Order: sequence, then C-alpha cells, then structure tokens
Amino acid sequence: MTDMRRQDKAPAPGPVDAPPTPPPPGPADDTPTYETGGLRLALLIAATVGVGIVWGWPLLVMILGVVITIFIHELGHYVTAKASGMKVTEFFIGFGPKIWSFQRGETEYGFKVIPGGAYVRIIGMNNLDEVDPADEPRSYRQKSFPQRLLVVSAGSLSHLLQAFVIGVVLFGVVGIPGGSITDPDVDEIEAWRVSEVRPDSAAEAAGLQEGDRIVEVGGRPASEFDELSEALSSFEVGDDVTFTVVRDGDERTVDATLRARPESEGGEAGSPFLGVGTQDIVPAERVGIVSAIAQTPGEMWSVTTTSVGALGHVFSASGISDFAEDVGSARDDETGGSGSGGAQASDSGRNPDGLMSIIGFVRIGSQDVEHRAAFILVLFFQINLLLALLNMLPLPPLDGGHAALAIYERIRSRQGRRYHADFTKLLPLTYAVFLLIVVLGVTTMYLDIVDPPQL
Repeated sequence: MTDMRRQDKAPAPGPVDAPPTPPPPGPADDTPTYETGGLRLALLIAATVGVGIVWGWPLLVMILGVVITIFIHELGHYVTAKASGMKVTEFFIGFGPKIWSFQRGETEYGFKVIPGGAYVRIIGMNNLDEVDPADEPRSYRQKSFPQRLLVVSAGSLSHLLQAFVIGVVLFGVVGIPGGSITDPDVDEIEAWRVSEVRPDSAAEAAGLQEGDRIVEVGGRPASEFDELSEALSSFEVGDDVTFTVVRDGDERTVDATLRARPESEGGEAGSPFLGVGTQDIVPAERVGIVSAIAQTPGEMWSVTTTSVGALGHVFSASGISDFAEDVGSARDDETGGSGSGGAQASDSGRNPDGLMSIIGFVRIGSQDVEHRAAFILVLFFQINLLLALLNMLPLPPLDGGHAALAIYERIRSRQGRRYHADFTKLLPLTYAVFLLIVVLGVTTMYLDIVDPPQL
C-alpha cells in the first residue's frame, strides 16, 4: 500500500523580496549516506534462523515467502513511481519503530518492528500532504492520470504477475495432483496409505503408523483399499495376519491379531477389524512449461471468481455471524468457559472457509502434507490472487481507493483545468475502513493463535 501520511511541513519561506534559497543538491541515488541498526538486523536474522531450527524449514519458507510477496507488492509501487518521476522518501517492510534502515539518495529503506505489511511513501498523495514547493512537480498529485493510475495499481498487478509465475512453476515444473487447482482429475489413484491408526485397535497393537502403505495382506495384494477390505473379510476375529508394509521406502512385514469391529465404527459390528483410516495418493502431474503458460491464466480466473464468492459469503450476515461464533468459541475454550482445553482446542468446529490472518496462513503452509512443494505453491498462488483482489477494493486507504479517486478526478477535470479532490471529505470513510482492517487483523490473529486453522 502507498503511504498516505502527511509529510513534514516545509520550512517557512524567507522575506518576500528575496528569492527562496534552493535546497542543497541531494546525494546521488546510488550513494548510501548512512545505515542504522546493524545489531538489530543481526538479531532479526538470528531469530529468523532460530525459527527454522526450532520449528522446521517449512515454517521458515512460509515466513520468507510472505515477506517476499509483500516486498514485491511494494516494489511495484516503488518502480512505477520512480519511473513516473515521483519522489519516494521511504520504502519499509513492517510498521512502527525501525529495526534497521539505510539511506540511498532521497529514499530510506529498511525494516520495522510490526510485521503487518509494508509501505512506500510517495510525496503529495493528496491535497492534505504538505510538500516542499521545490518538490511539488515530483509529487503524486501533479502527475498525469495514467501515471497515477499505474502507480496505485502496480501492487495488485505485481500480485497477478507473482501468481502467473507461481502457476507456471507449479503446473509446468513441480507438478500438482490431478493436474489442476480448480478442476483436478483424480481418477487415477497411484496407491493409498494409512492416514490414521485407531486407538486400542489391532493396527495400534501391531505398530502400524500413519504414512504406512499396506501392499499385501496374508500374501494377497492390497494396492487398492477395496482389496484390503476383501482380504480382511476372509479372516476371522482373533486370526493372526501378516501385513507387508512400505515405510519410508523400506518394505517390512507386520503381524496383527484382528479384533472385532466396534459399533461406533459403522459397518458390520463384530466383523474382523484392523483399525486404520486411509488416504489416496494421487500422483503429481506436470504439463511442461509451454502448456503451463497456456493453462495458468484460466486457473487464475477460476481461483479469482471462487475468491469473490467466498469473500461475499464471509462479509454477509451469516458469514459475520459464523466468524463471531468462532471467536466466541475460541475465547471460551481458552478460558475454560465452555470448551475443552485452551489453545489445544483446534477441533472446536471453526469454520474452515472463514477469515484467516498471516499467522494462520503460515501455520497452514507449514503443516506436514503430501506433495509439500506443490501445496505451498498453491497457497501462494491463491493468496496472491486474493491480495490483488482485496487491494483494489475502491475504499481508502487501499490502493483501489486511490485508483477510484484518480478516476473521479479525471472525470471532474475539464480541458485545461485540472480537478483535485478534497481528501478531507474522505477522512471519515478512511478512518472507518482502517479501523475495520485493524479489528479484523487483530481478531483473526487471536483466533489463529488460540484455535489454529486445520486442513
């Protein structure tokens, strides 16, 4: 997002009969003038590495991926603003107090404490920004309509570009089960694996584990789950059965004594029962770079239209009610009011299609899943399209609000007379939208910590 904060007030001009003193020439854009917070930067890097060591590389990949996504968004604003001749004074990842920064030319770059996003500060974003008269020609408000529209739209355009590149890599290089995000072909099942071992079952007693692939039962093949069920039906409760299992690439045999099926498991109570849940293994399909380039725009469109429908539900009366119920349930679980155990209450019935913060997004992406690389790429493909959509909502202070204002000014302008809107009239709406963003951000982060989202 481009920063809308008021610039520092210019110094008062000199006497009326004396021309203003021109500002001293700034340093060359490629000459660093200072750097601060080197120790804090080292601590930030150490903390990031520590996260990877303690919680594993998937969590670190997700965090770095989010930072890169935000950085590229702001880079879009920065590059187009500089190309349009606008003055950019700051480019920061995060908000609040500075962690580390350096000055290069007229722009200060760096990191700040609160990892809630990023910003690029361009002078003169509206009529409330006070700008040095010498810099006024380089302000955002003095540039042409196409330049202003390009600058404020560049963040969302960068998300579309990121989604396209991710899609080409996903479909053409890494591969995805079923060959598609929105219309996967899962008719071809490569194999199945144990997804769950029931407590107090024959499988648990035999030492079967999640992730095991049972390929034979008593010497009979069981590459499909139906073959496992058929083979088990030929035994009696209490029979000792040898299972051939593939675990971590190694084949081994496991002996299990079949038990009677509990009534709670459904099916025929008292029949031979092993006690495993299953998950199909769908092979990852790669279509090649050329086909991926052709396929990705269609996938982008399908995901975007789906996201529009999901957002419509989230912000509907029922969606808001569901979200409030999720927050209330999480609070009760945390305090012991009506739930069953504080932050452990991840099975409290939270709506899987509800709102999610960056914390929830990172936690989802760091879970242990099949085809992990494809899974992470799909998440970033979807989040980039969602961010492109959200950022262009025609509400200030979002980028779409700036775009709507630029279009309005263009419509009100006449030949030879440029119209500048009075941003004072938009301040109540701006504050209301900003407050809504803060409330949703804090609430979803709380929910994602207390009741983490599950796949």
